[in-house]
Amino acid sequence: MVLNLPPQLPDNPCGFGFKTTWWALPTNDTNAVIATLQLQDAQPANWQTGIKYVYENDTSQQVVFVTSPVYGWTLITGLYLINQPDEIIQPLIQLSQIFGVALVFSTHRVVEYHLWAKAVSGSLVRGYGYSGESGETFWDKGAMTCEEKDLNFAFFDERSPEAEDDSYWERDDLNYPDEMCVMNIAHAWSVSPLDLDTYQPKEQLLGVLGSHTKLLTRNTNDLGC
Repeated sequence: MVLNLPPQLPDNPCGFGFKTTWWALPTNDTNAVIATLQLQDAQPANWQTGIKYVYENDTSQQVVFVTSPVYGWTLITGLYLINQPDEIIQPLIQLSQIFGVALVFSTHRVVEYHLWAKAVSGSLVRGYGYSGESGETFWDKGAMTCEEKDLNFAFFDERSPEAEDDSYWERDDLNYPDEMCVMNIAHAWSVSPLDLDTYQPKEQLLGVLGSHTKLLTRNTNDLGC
């Protein structure tokens, strides 16, 4: 639940993205996003307040910050790390049916958890997730996108038959995903939160803090980090 906020003055976007999850929708219509998410306790919030609030409050409070538009995208952040892809497939599909495209990104360096996914017009196009803590590629759905190829993404995969040979793990052409991979694919697909510190909007606008409900479901027994 969002506490009552003091009156907010619009400000410039500020960067975020590490140790969190965010969604990206190609729309400038903040109100449409809020309505689709069925936010409760929605209150206007500027960037500094919104980002600080979601980072400093326990994710069990189910609070998210819906940003003002940046580069034609609206971002939604403050969410838990995604334990199972099944938790996000349906929301991705639903959001892409409404907005045409829906993206989700999640990363946390402590457990080397990294995930990105994309849905277009009601279909899941790509989903990838890796946990360094468990050494598991827990999600690999759809063909690698052109943007991933352009970024030279080539990761070790413990599921590969080649992984049974010790020499596989010594290959120089493969590596492990990290948080910068998440930022880079976010930039290629939409906008990276790291780009926001230098973004100069034509007009400073407020975002919205609120508690999400049915669409973005969460498992409170998450990774606990």
